[in-house]
Amino acid sequence: MLEIGNVNLPTGKIIACDPLIELDTAPAFLQEALAGIYPVKIAVVPSEKYGDRYACVKVEFTKSNPVIYELAVVGNEEDMDTAEEGDIYGFSVDAGMGCLIDKKTQEAYIKYWKHLVETKDADNPFDDLFDDLLAENASKYPKYQQEYGDWVNWTIPETDLNIPVFHSGWGDGYYASYFGYDENKKLCGFYILFIDIEEEYFEE
Repeated sequence: MLEIGNVNLPTGKIIACDPLIELDTAPAFLQEALAGIYPVKIAVVPSEKYGDRYACVKVEFTKSNPVIYELAVVGNEEDMDTAEEGDIYGFSVDAGMGCLIDKKTQEAYIKYWKHLVETKDADNPFDDLFDDLLAENASKYPKYQQEYGDWVNWTIPETDLNIPVFHSGWGDGYYASYFGYDENKKLCGFYILFIDIEEEYFEE
């Protein structure tokens, strides 16, 4: 298990997306968490064949174990009534990375990125922001990371709002998120599932 610090959720409205593609446009999920600051943990699958892969990212709201998982939805999903086994409703990854943020953090990021564009001619979030952040973090915390970085927990300057960014399992793809509830129907975790370990690593 890889612990990458906390995430600040001041409104409890969670967004999961590819941070290099739609950090400024992704909608929040309809389900909400209690506002607060919570630990973020990543289940890592070490493999000599495939390398260390991030299988699942968890926001830990409580120490309880989930007994029910509810698909995280934003409200614009199509054809869910006719969904079949194997269909995925989630967010698209086109740059090999995922992130999770609060709605308020998204608003702060939009303002910060606009500032970079206007003052430093920034035009690409990876080249002008996350590339150096990931590399610096990999140098500082090399465990379960490649040289150029597989995760970073970055706080937007002059705020207390942060963006945990992490490699997305096998890379580009389409990934679902879930809210987990304990036996008392209390929200205990939020999960981004990148790799089904049992299905993809073990023979039946």
